[in-house]
Amino acid sequence: MAKLSAAELDEAKLDPAAVFEQPKDVLAAEELSKEDKRAILQRWEMDADALLRAGDEGMSEDAASGALVQDVRTALDTIDSQ
Repeated sequence: MAKLSAAELDEAKLDPAAVFEQPKDVLAAEELSKEDKRAILQRWEMDADALLRAGDEGMSEDAASGALVQDVRTALDTIDSQ
């Protein structure tokens, strides 16, 4: 992935999936600070959790949401261990 512009960074903090394909792509973005990576991943975790809750309430749910939550949490753990 090419270096993120300031606008793309702002977008990633609001809608990570619009900028990154997978949580591990956030980790690979060398131009991002640890704090930016954490903010993006935390937002992604909130979004995935919301999809899971919607599924619990009978609304349609992305079947991969559970795996996505785990991937995001693994990425956050990686940041914590650095």
